[in-house]
Amino acid sequence: MNIQNQMGDFVGFFSQGGELEASQFIQYGLKPELKYFKKGEFLISQGKPAPKLYFLKKGFARYVSVSSEGKEFTQAFASAPCIAGSTRAMVRSIPALFSIEALDDVLCFEVEWHDFFNKMKDHIEFLQAYNRLLEYMFIKKEEREHAFVQYSAERRYLNFLEAYPWLHNLIPLKMIASHIGITPIALSRIRKKLK
Repeated sequence: MNIQNQMGDFVGFFSQGGELEASQFIQYGLKPELKYFKKGEFLISQGKPAPKLYFLKKGFARYVSVSSEGKEFTQAFASAPCIAGSTRAMVRSIPALFSIEALDDVLCFEVEWHDFFNKMKDHIEFLQAYNRLLEYMFIKKEEREHAFVQYSAERRYLNFLEAYPWLHNLIPLKMIASHIGITPIALSRIRKKLK
């Protein structure tokens, strides 16, 4: 299968219902590399440069940061099809504040952010798609922040189950607890109450 056919999911996700096509990405000189990460490997690492953007075709990962005391915080989950990376690290060319860890074997496209953006920024279709993608990401971030301020831990757990119904049996409970902002013991109590 050629790269243009394989890029269909990426272009569809990136354009968020817009009119971009894989052929345009190839025409503009975009050449993503198909990469494979085994479960437990890191796409990017906290404290290291992270200049690449990833599109997960298969598998799932988590955004995780580790405090100076060694405590892990699961910030988010990413499951295919989706885009992953550190916007801050890519745009500012600085080290990432978190790592992205493969929780399953991950097949993805990898592209250098600056090369990608510089080749695409002069094309209105790309800028419109990029704008829609940023809106989508900001809305998700806003909803997550709202949940932490307004919802109980139980409600956040139920929201997690709704968003990732297949994930809760595949990862350790401590990752879920960290993601919803509670201890594993508090999560065990909630799970017991909901049975």
